[in-house]
Amino acid sequence: MDHSKAIILSDMGRCVPAAALSPGHEKYHWQTVPYEAEDVSGTLLFAGLGSEAPPVTLPVEVSGWHAIFIGLWSNWTDILLKTKLSDDPAYVFMKREEETSTSHDPVYSGPQEGRVNNYSIDERFWKYADLTGQDMVFAQHNAGMSAPAYVAYVKLVPLTGAEVEEIESSRADQGNKRLLFMHDGFGVLQYRQTSREEIWEHLEAMRDTDFGTLLWCLGAGGDVLNYPSKYGKFIGEGLGQFPRKGDRDISESLQILSGQGIDTLQEVVEYCHGMGVKVHASNRMEAFQCNAPFDDYFTGDLYTNHPEWRCRDIDGREIARMSYVYEGVSDLMLNIFKEVASGYDIDGVNPIFNRGAPFLLYEQPLVDGFKVDTGLDACALAEDDERYLMYRANVMTEFMRTLRREMDAIGKSRGRRIEISAHVLNDERTNLYYALDVATWVQEGLIDMVIAYPWRDAEIDLTYFSKLTSGTPVGFYPEVMPRYMSPEEYRQRAMTNYSAGADGLCFWDTYNRNLSRKEYSMVSRLGHKDELAGWDDGDGSFYRSRKMLSVGGYVLDKYPPHWAY
Repeated sequence: MDHSKAIILSDMGRCVPAAALSPGHEKYHWQTVPYEAEDVSGTLLFAGLGSEAPPVTLPVEVSGWHAIFIGLWSNWTDILLKTKLSDDPAYVFMKREEETSTSHDPVYSGPQEGRVNNYSIDERFWKYADLTGQDMVFAQHNAGMSAPAYVAYVKLVPLTGAEVEEIESSRADQGNKRLLFMHDGFGVLQYRQTSREEIWEHLEAMRDTDFGTLLWCLGAGGDVLNYPSKYGKFIGEGLGQFPRKGDRDISESLQILSGQGIDTLQEVVEYCHGMGVKVHASNRMEAFQCNAPFDDYFTGDLYTNHPEWRCRDIDGREIARMSYVYEGVSDLMLNIFKEVASGYDIDGVNPIFNRGAPFLLYEQPLVDGFKVDTGLDACALAEDDERYLMYRANVMTEFMRTLRREMDAIGKSRGRRIEISAHVLNDERTNLYYALDVATWVQEGLIDMVIAYPWRDAEIDLTYFSKLTSGTPVGFYPEVMPRYMSPEEYRQRAMTNYSAGADGLCFWDTYNRNLSRKEYSMVSRLGHKDELAGWDDGDGSFYRSRKMLSVGGYVLDKYPPHWAY
């Protein structure tokens, strides 16, 4: 991109309708604020918390392909700006990143980690697009997780024919679609979705990126769900009070959507397929319960109605888990996966084992069966005795065999395979301790993808999983953690995983990562595994910062008003 040819639209006061703009603080309006910054000056827009400002449109008046950048600013506040082109079906969300360097500002004498920089405008790449006949639309998010919104400018970098050809070629290359977008299907409902379009807003960020598969959670987990099911209940169903405001928003979002006949899972599947993105339906395999004050909210009917199916520790104490040694537990989870695989056009299912382990312990049927088979008392052995661990793992392996048979039967009726992508723990020993015999799952072809997660922040044994899946049809996808890293850290982490034999990468809670466009400018391209070594971190091309000199006539760069606070 040749940034020297950029067009900067810095007068946000040109947005229409003009009636939605005001030079002062007025409800239902965007405030227009003059500013001066390094190499640019103009008028920014601000909508404060509770402003309920309507969407506004910025005339672009250019044609052809451009790289689009958004200038973001905020003053001691978190922001959520919603942005789209006039022809786009949905907005995307953007926020400012917290500083991770130890640079200092004139006001605060300590490191800037955990704070946004009040003294700069963050210029962030959004996307490439043909702007012929298009305008920019900005909106404030006003419901649920409402937040202020700021926008300082739009920067448009014209693209050459060769650049456009490269972009279109890259988008069409399915070999780059090796990234998995993990979405919990829960937290985003705190935004208080009341329409199809508001569901789409949390998926649109995947368009034209290297994300080829969405892992969409079916709710809070277990039998507490976000779609209409005959095997579970809606999140928060029947409750009059909630642990947190966001929990109420989630419950009410589902009630409002359901009342309009909108099925969240159906919307997700159809929208993703329209973008060329596959969907795997995920469920947390032990999220059956939670302690107060979340017990009424997160605890499902299975846990409440069947205390006899709960796990027992080696000392006989009841553990707040449901044991898969009991058919009632395994049948429920199998039925949920069967329900979504037969009722929706999903591409796969994703059992999540990296949350809530263990899945069985020392329940009487296990202890008795082990005694019959071996003559040994499991409760008299060390907890890591491999004989009992392998016996226990057979139960979960049989569950996976049944899941594979059920998905194959449904896939046969639909004319295509229903994939199984399993989230597991970080290494061989830890998986086996929690009854997950991943080696057998791979050898028997019970899964199509193994997604290794850094359980309790332990490093993933890349060598183990790579050797385990090498020469098999099973793909290896390590989770890339922690959630927040610099673009360069993401690039280095991806190269390490690929060099160790990973087939692709998974990103837990990606719906939070894509809000920060600086990091996402790298994350969204990490499917280009053969090109990563030749890239830089994108500083100056995909993101940069401009020093803010004054806002609303107040000098910021030398003696800022913040000094008084």
